[in-house]
Amino acid sequence: MNLSERDGELRLLKRRYAECTNGRGAVVVADGPVGCGKTALIRPFADWVTQQGGYFLPLTASAGERLDRLGLVDQLIDAIRAVGLIGEQFPPDGGTVPAPEVPDGEDGRALLSLMQRIHRAVTGVARRRPLVISVDDAHFADEASLRCLRYLIRRIDSVAVLIVLTEASCHERVLADFHAEILHLPHAHRIRLGPLTPDGVAGQLARHPALGSAARENAETWVRTSGGNPLLLHALIEDGTERATRPGGPGRSGPAPEPPEAGAPVPGGAFRRAVLRCLHRCEPALLAVARAIAVLGESATPSLIAGLLGDHATSVRRSLADLRAAGLLEDLRFRHEQVRPAVLGDIPAQRLGTLRARAAELLLESGAVATAVADQLLAAGDPAGAPWQPGILIEAAREALNAGDITACVEYLRHASGICADAVQEAEVTAALAEAQWLIDPAKASRYLPQLSRMVRAGLLTGSEALVPVRQLVWRGEFGRADALLRTVERQAAAAGADVWDGTGRPSSTVRPDLALVRLSLSFCCPGLRPGMTPPGPVDPLASLDPADPGTSAGPDTFTGTSASSGTSASSGTSASVGPARPAAAGPAGVPPAGAEPPEPAPLSPRTFLALSAGLTGDDGDRLADRVLGAARADTSVTSVLAALILLAHTYRLEEAGDWAEKLLREPWNRGVPMRRALLETARAAFALRRGDPATASEAARTALSLATPEAWGITIGLPLSLAVRAATELGDLETARSYLDLPVPVAMFGTPFTLPYLQAFGRYQLAIARPRAALRNFESCGELMVKWKLDAPEFVDWRNDVSAALLTLGDPHKARAVTVEHLARLGEGPGHARGVALRRLAAVSPPRDRLPLLREAVRVLRACGDRLETGRALADLETARTAVVRRDLPSEMPRPVASLWTYLDAARDAPQPPPAPAPRSHGGHAAHRPAPDEAPPPELTEAERRVGALAAAGCTNREIADRLFITVSTVEQHLTKIYRKLKVRSRGELPASLARLGEAPCSPNGR
Repeated sequence: MNLSERDGELRLLKRRYAECTNGRGAVVVADGPVGCGKTALIRPFADWVTQQGGYFLPLTASAGERLDRLGLVDQLIDAIRAVGLIGEQFPPDGGTVPAPEVPDGEDGRALLSLMQRIHRAVTGVARRRPLVISVDDAHFADEASLRCLRYLIRRIDSVAVLIVLTEASCHERVLADFHAEILHLPHAHRIRLGPLTPDGVAGQLARHPALGSAARENAETWVRTSGGNPLLLHALIEDGTERATRPGGPGRSGPAPEPPEAGAPVPGGAFRRAVLRCLHRCEPALLAVARAIAVLGESATPSLIAGLLGDHATSVRRSLADLRAAGLLEDLRFRHEQVRPAVLGDIPAQRLGTLRARAAELLLESGAVATAVADQLLAAGDPAGAPWQPGILIEAAREALNAGDITACVEYLRHASGICADAVQEAEVTAALAEAQWLIDPAKASRYLPQLSRMVRAGLLTGSEALVPVRQLVWRGEFGRADALLRTVERQAAAAGADVWDGTGRPSSTVRPDLALVRLSLSFCCPGLRPGMTPPGPVDPLASLDPADPGTSAGPDTFTGTSASSGTSASSGTSASVGPARPAAAGPAGVPPAGAEPPEPAPLSPRTFLALSAGLTGDDGDRLADRVLGAARADTSVTSVLAALILLAHTYRLEEAGDWAEKLLREPWNRGVPMRRALLETARAAFALRRGDPATASEAARTALSLATPEAWGITIGLPLSLAVRAATELGDLETARSYLDLPVPVAMFGTPFTLPYLQAFGRYQLAIARPRAALRNFESCGELMVKWKLDAPEFVDWRNDVSAALLTLGDPHKARAVTVEHLARLGEGPGHARGVALRRLAAVSPPRDRLPLLREAVRVLRACGDRLETGRALADLETARTAVVRRDLPSEMPRPVASLWTYLDAARDAPQPPPAPAPRSHGGHAAHRPAPDEAPPPELTEAERRVGALAAAGCTNREIADRLFITVSTVEQHLTKIYRKLKVRSRGELPASLARLGEAPCSPNGR
C-alpha cells in the first residue's frame, strides 16, 4: 500500500530517530482504526533507517499467538541473533523463556532476570549503532511480553533506542494499563492516523492510470464507499483495475456491465475480502456487532443489537463508534450494499440460524413491521414455527402486497402454509397464497385449485376465501367445475342463514354481495349457465374464409396459425364458415341439455353487468366509479377498479378514464404486480383506441401481452389480443396484426363473450388484407352470438357498423344502407360513438345533397365522444362532400377520403404517417370494381399519393396541397408525376374519374 497523506507522521518518526542518534531514546505509539495504514507507515521508515546506517528490528504480534507467553520477546531475541549481534546475554542455544510450570515466585524472579538481560542486550547493540524496534499490532501481544516492553521503555531515555508501537484504536481498552505506565513519560510520543480525505483518495487514484480521469474526478464517491479507509480503498482500486484491464472479468466472457456512474467504484471480491479482513482484525466485540447489524439490516438499533448479542447498549455504542471510525459504517448501515451479504456469508450457518430466530423474536417484541419479522423467519429456515409465526407471516404478506412486492408476498404465505396450527388456518393461508400467485401468473396459481376445491367441499374454507377457487376456475374457462363449486359454497352459506342469489332476475339488497358478484361474473362469462340458457359450443372464427372470396386460397399472402392442446390461433387456411353458436351436447350440472326449449333469459350486456355489480355495492354507476377510484388501494379488488374505469369510459369520460389508468399504473401496489399491470394496460389500450389514438393503444396492448403468457390470460386473452390487432390494423402494421393473430388462445374462449371483440378484430384485419367476405362472416357471427347471448350492446362490440363496412367493400351499398338505417333506429337520437360512425356510414351511401347534414351530425357526435380518429375521418368526408356539392363535374359517388386523420386533426400533425397498407379496400357508396379474369388489377397508390391525388382532383393547386399536407411543392410534383403514370392520365381533369374508379377497389384501414 502506498502512502498518502502520511508525510507529517513520517517526518515525526524521522525526527525521533535523529534524536536517537544523539543518544536520546524515545517511544512512539501510532494508533488508528484497523486498515488506516499504520503498517504502511512503518515500511518506508524502516527502509530509511537502514539507509541511515541504523538497525531496524521488526516484531509483529498476532491474535493467534496471544496465548504464547513471551512470544514477542522470542521474536526480539531471534531478530538480534539474525543480525549477528547476540552476545553473552543470550547464548545461541540458551533458553530465554521461563517454563510456564515454574511457581509464581520463581517465575517472577525468572521474568525479572529475563528483562534485565534483554535491556543489557539492547543497550549493547545501541552502543554500536542506533537501534529501532518496531512492534506491529502491539495490542495482540501477550501480557508477559508487554511487561518486558514496559521495563525496556522506561530505561531507554538516554540510550540510542527508538521503540515504535502500532495499535488499532478499537483495542485501546486492552492496552489501558500499558498506556497508563508509558504515555506519561517525557520521551513518549503518540501519532493518531485517521481516514483519508477526498484529496488523499484522489492522489491514490492518480497512481492507477487504468482507472481513468473520471475516477479521480469522482473521488467523493470513492470516499463514501471506502470511508477513507486505505485498506478498503486499495481493495476498491484492485477491483477497478481488474475490471478495467479485463472487461470480461475472471472466468467470464463478453463485456462487463457498465458501472452505475462514470468513474464510480464497483466493489468486487477484493473489497469484500478486505471488509472481512478488517472485521477479523478488530476485537471480537466489533465483529459480533457487525454481524448483528448484518442480521438485523434496516431494523438495526443499538438496543436491538444489544438484545441480540446479550450485551449492554453502552458497550454496543462504543463498538459502533469504532466501526464508524474504521470506515465500515455510516450511522447504523454498512457503507455499501455488498458488505452485508459478505458479512452474513462469514457467519457459520448454525450460528446464523440462531441469530435470525432470535432477531425475529426481538423485532416482534419491539413492534417492528411484520415484513421485518417475516424476513428473519424465512432466513432462519426453522421448520418448527412458534404459534405466533403464521399470523405475522400473513400480516407481512399484506404489507408486501401493499408495497407492490408480490414475490415476497408469495414467499411469506408459502412459508406460513407449512407451519399452520390447524387445517382451517392452512386452508385460509392456501387460499391467500393462490390469490397472490394469481397476481404473478394465473397459470401457475392453478396448481392450488384441486387442494382448494377439496377444502371448500370439506367445509374448511368458508366465507369470501371459499370463492377464490371459483373465480380462478372461471378465469380458466372451467365453467362446469366453477358452477358446481359455487353451488357448494351457496348451499353452505344458505345453511348458515345467508341470503343467496340463484342468478334469476336481479339480486336483492339483502343477498351476500360477494356470492352474488361471483354468480354474476360466471353468468356473464358463460352465457349457458344463466338460468334458461344452454351453453354454446366453442366458436371457430377461423373457419370464416369463404372459398369464393378472392384470394382466400393459401398462398404467400396468407398465414397459418399454430394449434396446441391448450388453444388455437387465427389461420387463413380454413374454409368452413362460422354460423350461430352451437349448443353443447350436455351442459354442466343444473343446465338443461341441448335440444330442450330454454326460457328467454334476461339480457346481460356489459353495461348491465357493471350496473348490477355497482348495485351490489349500494352505489349507482357514476358514484361507484368515483368512489372506487378515489379510494383505490392495494387491497381494492382489481375487478372493482376495472369496472369503475369502464363505467367512466361508457359515460364518455375517456380522458378521465385514461388518466386514472395511468395514475393507477404508477402506484407501487400495481407497478410491481404483473397481472394488475397487465389488466390496467389493457384498459388503457381500450381507452386510447376509443379516443382514436392507435399508437398509444398499440404500445399499451403490447405491454399487457408481454406481462403475462397467453396461458396465464385464460379466457380473457381475447381482450388484449383484440386491442393489439385493432391498433396494429389502424396503423397499417398488418404484419404485427398477423403475428398477434398467430398467438394460441384457449378453445374455451370461443364460448365466452371474450370471443366477440376477438372476432371483430379478426374481421377488421381481414378487411385490411382484402378478405371482405371472410370479414363479413366474422362480423355476422359476432352479431349472432351477441343476440343469442343477450349481449347486443354497441359499447361492447359495434358489429353492425363493421357489417356495413364489409358490405361497402363488397360493393353492396343497398344492404349496407339497410343495416346502417336499422342500426341508427336501434341507437336512437342520443350521443354515442356507434351512432357517430353509423351516421358517417349512412352518408357514404347517400346522395350528395344528403351527406352534409349527416356528416355534420357525425362530426358533432364523434367529437363529443372524444374519438379523434373517427372525427378526423368524418371531417375528411365532410370536406369531400362539400367539394362534391360545389364542383358539379365530380361524380355523384363520394370518393375515398384519403387525407382523413393526418390532414384534418391538429393532434395528428406531430404523429407519424401510417405506412401504406399492402392491400386497400373500398369505401364509397358504389359497386366495387372487380377486375375480369384477363383484366389487370387496379393500380395501387401509396397513402401519400392518394392524399395528393384527392386534393388535386378537388381543384387544389400544388401550393395549396403542399400547405395542407405539410410537404414541399417539389414533393407534390413528384407524387403527381407518379400518379399520372400509374393511372395513365394526362391532366388533372382526368383525375376525379380515375380516382373514383380506384375508390371502387378496397381501401386502406385508415380510410374507412
